[in-house]
Amino acid sequence: YIKKGISINALVHGGKQENNLRAGTENVIGIMGIGKAAEIALQNATEADRIRKLRDRLELKLCEFVPELKRNGHKTSRLPNTLNITLPGIRGESLVIALDQHGISCSSGSACRSGSSEPSHALTSMGLSEEEAHCALRFSLGYENTEEEIDKVIESIKAIINNQKSTIRFVSCR
Repeated sequence: YIKKGISINALVHGGKQENNLRAGTENVIGIMGIGKAAEIALQNATEADRIRKLRDRLELKLCEFVPELKRNGHKTSRLPNTLNITLPGIRGESLVIALDQHGISCSSGSACRSGSSEPSHALTSMGLSEEEAHCALRFSLGYENTEEEIDKVIESIKAIINNQKSTIRFVSCR
């Protein structure tokens, strides 16, 4: 929105759309996509508390058999669907591969990592050492996740950690 009487320069030159303020046609598909995403978000807004409880259950149960587990981030001021943890001595990428063999998808490091072999700059900026950042694991839950699925993740991690004959060789964290 622009207040009447305010003069601004065009962001993109070459066309006469939007009173000469930009060139090009609106991204109609993108606009529709944003609208649909907002509609879905509103439909599922009431799920945030249930998802938060699932996330907290996952963290609590993992702490029961991995007491040295470290949560990366604030205890309460965080997204209800995301859990980022460090499991000392277990490289996050190794655990991602092992969990994939159990049908569980998760990520190592942080969302800002984008496939780099370097430790996550987001995690090191939060005060984690390079070793801790390499041992980080990130779970993102959705409104379709169930308590049974959380239990499967917990049991799978427990089995992977306790099974010395695992086909996945854990590379020590740097």
